[in-house]
Amino acid sequence: MRNSGRGWRSIISDQDMANTPPREWVPSCFLVLHDGPAYSTVRYTPMHVMRAAEVSYHSEIRIFGRSATQPVWAAESGAMQLEDVFTIESGRIVQELGVERLFAYGEALNRSPEMAPPTANIAMPLHVRYGSADGSFRGQLASFFIFGAPRSVERGESYYESFPAALMNREFSLRVFVLNPYVRACRWRVKIIDSVRGAWTSPEMTIRAKGAAEWRSADSGYPGSPDPVGVIVQSDLKTTSFFATLDAAGKMIGLDHGHPFLAQVLQ
Repeated sequence: MRNSGRGWRSIISDQDMANTPPREWVPSCFLVLHDGPAYSTVRYTPMHVMRAAEVSYHSEIRIFGRSATQPVWAAESGAMQLEDVFTIESGRIVQELGVERLFAYGEALNRSPEMAPPTANIAMPLHVRYGSADGSFRGQLASFFIFGAPRSVERGESYYESFPAALMNREFSLRVFVLNPYVRACRWRVKIIDSVRGAWTSPEMTIRAKGAAEWRSADSGYPGSPDPVGVIVQSDLKTTSFFATLDAAGKMIGLDHGHPFLAQVLQ
């Protein structure tokens, strides 16, 4: 039997498309820290990236501990309008968890139930403000997409993120924070490219699944350099990292994210 009009292939394609679930908004991750004078403020407003006032927006924030599948704490915003702000203070989290300190991986799913994302690789991020009474931790960063926009890379054995001009000497030190958004543990190292001494590599470390980790140059055994050095985070999985620079008095003078480059093995 002949099919009039469009062929069977087109009809089947239309049926498949009708049964395809709608795209979902991509989640993002962040570090939540509450330790002594340092605290975190998580803030989400749809106005960061959206302009559609006719739909509603929702935010779900989850904090993970030892389990990669069951968060230890979670909060939902309920329906939000375009100009609303959803704010979570780290003080609230530690109070409800019954702890005094927190250094944990956080995850956010910000979405609109009425509006699908235009592509499969787009998120509505939130921002985290870090502050402290003594100035030892301060700055603001956007959350990191768990699934980034597609890009063409040469796949090797490791992923890399770099901080190209760090100061590590008697006057300045560096703290590196790494987030692992995956449900399995990840091995990682810090590499320092020193024009005076050559390359220096830290011992191998491990981040647990849905976890956060920190590396401090002051405790690393790296002797320091009179010139700026390059800092590279090498990891088995596609982690995300950011860097804090501190002066000799322990005051934070800079906070910056890592810059990813081709996922190829360094020779």
